[in-house]
Amino acid sequence: MSTIKTREPTRAAKSAERGGTRQPAKGRRFTLAQKVQALTLVVAGMKRVQVAEAVGTTTESLRRWVDEAEANGTMPTPSSSTDRSAQTDEPEPEAAKAASRALYAPKDPGQGLSEAEQAAILELKKRHPSMGPAQIRAQLKRFKGWRLSVKAIARVLRAHGYEPVHTHGRAQGPAPQRFEAPRRNALWQMDFAELRVGAARLYVLLVLDDFSRFCVGYTLCEEPSAEVAVTTLETATARHGKPEAVRTDRGGGFISKELTAYLERELIDHIVGRAYHPQGGGKVESLVGTLKRELWEVEHFDDWTVAARRLDAFIADYNERRAYMGIDGLTPADRFFARADRVLATIDALSRRRNGALAMQAPGGTPVEEIASAASGAPLEVLRLVIVEGRMELRLCGSRVILGAVQS
Repeated sequence: MSTIKTREPTRAAKSAERGGTRQPAKGRRFTLAQKVQALTLVVAGMKRVQVAEAVGTTTESLRRWVDEAEANGTMPTPSSSTDRSAQTDEPEPEAAKAASRALYAPKDPGQGLSEAEQAAILELKKRHPSMGPAQIRAQLKRFKGWRLSVKAIARVLRAHGYEPVHTHGRAQGPAPQRFEAPRRNALWQMDFAELRVGAARLYVLLVLDDFSRFCVGYTLCEEPSAEVAVTTLETATARHGKPEAVRTDRGGGFISKELTAYLERELIDHIVGRAYHPQGGGKVESLVGTLKRELWEVEHFDDWTVAARRLDAFIADYNERRAYMGIDGLTPADRFFARADRVLATIDALSRRRNGALAMQAPGGTPVEEIASAASGAPLEVLRLVIVEGRMELRLCGSRVILGAVQS
């Protein structure tokens, strides 16, 4: 005796049997491309419930699409890996993930970012190779008032061949203890770093304000001596004021009697880090790493004078033109010179009023403060002569003319 399988009545049929008068809702129309993408996910091994949810349809509609495609012979051809998973009734997750990514892949690498925004991202990456998407986002927010997605920035970088900057996992062990000085000049950090100029081995001394990350002093020298440390501190103190304390490691130039006597004479506390424990000077160590990655590992210097000139330009750019994620996306100069509140208010105002178009029209490198002045109706400079990265530029009514390199 044969058994005839009957299909379970649909929801509309059940409603009709109960005498209901409810009419089925008018369904959403799907394009042929959407149906093909859904069928591709089914062939790749994704569960039909997940496919229906991802596409925005019902499992019943998906079943009809599959039946129709199989009857017409238009079902997408599975790959060899999917064939193997179908034989074992075990869907291969990698194929399903790849098909899912293809379904939701944006039409452009920036997923809605304009050409000007993508160009700004690539320009920053070219100037600062070690910057990741989050750091680039902080730069664009600080200097242009843009609030872009980190993922969108990462897609633009990948589309143009840039690999992720940080590929290592988080360090294991106890969470690091974070410290920040309560005000500027409360604590300065000092450290020597070894560099190469041609065949010569040189050193650079960096002095960093802990509160603002502002580099208050630096010196390129032949040896890490106490005399260099004292001279650099004297120059920095005359320019930016006296610090309450100075933190150093146990290097020979820092624990010498000459530096100790100078600090005692000036009533400056000397904090010496523990041996083999560089974490206490993490901020100045970070600056050393940035200096090496973005300057000394990118350019080769054979001449001391050229190296010193490029170091000057790098420190100026670091202090004034580099947004620091650890201080709310501000530059070290914003914090050190107490203009953080004004800059943050300007950035928020630009974002709320959606004045991104003004930033796009402004010349490259225009600070956000100048863009805000133009937006608020304040007096606007019509003609300006500036020097940017060693090139002289003439800026006139929102346009710029590059005159050429400045020769010394």
